[in-house]
Amino acid sequence: MEIEIGHYILNPQQQGKASGGNYEIHNADTCPHLPDQTHALTLGHFNNCQLAIDEAKRRVPKWADLIDGCAWCCPKCNKD
Repeated sequence: MEIEIGHYILNPQQQGKASGGNYEIHNADTCPHLPDQTHALTLGHFNNCQLAIDEAKRRVPKWADLIDGCAWCCPKCNKD
């Protein structure tokens, strides 16, 4: 996976079913569609979105199957 260094966050507000029902990670350095900062769990700096997803799954294991990447800033990690 190529390097996409950035500061990643997890949106703890689940998307609607029409949008996949996922919890999305975002690269806070590059994303034009960030969640409100009151709805952001800081994951830290990572070399790519998959490492950020791994950290999100470690921190919130009950959401592990529903965590994916934002289609805009983390398309390589987007399930939809």
